[in-house]
Amino acid sequence: MGNGHRRSSQPAGDDGGPVAAITAAIREQAYLTWARYREPEQDTSRALFERAYLGHYSSVDAYVVQLVDAYELDAKLDAAIAEPFRRHVDIDITALGRALVARTTIYTLQAVPVGVWVFNGEIE
Repeated sequence: MGNGHRRSSQPAGDDGGPVAAITAAIREQAYLTWARYREPEQDTSRALFERAYLGHYSSVDAYVVQLVDAYELDAKLDAAIAEPFRRHVDIDITALGRALVARTTIYTLQAVPVGVWVFNGEIE
């Protein structure tokens, strides 16, 4: 569901048809929810939203999995840690997600009817 992460590219095989329309609708709902969530004195411009919005995901864990994949962290662990030790080292996806939220690196808003919208917490 991470359809908001790569803003400049369309999904493979999409020619601006139904997938693009669904993606645009999800993004519009994310903007409307985000704007309602903001305090009255806070900026609700589209420009700020576009900088802060990281995408729609089924859960925070799904977002973290996408991060781990994007940064190729498993491959880096494979290269840095030799067997037999590597098989005992893994990334705790749920704990990493909780840490990102706790440190306000990211924040989420409930996406209705399913999932979460993820935002960069370091962009005000």
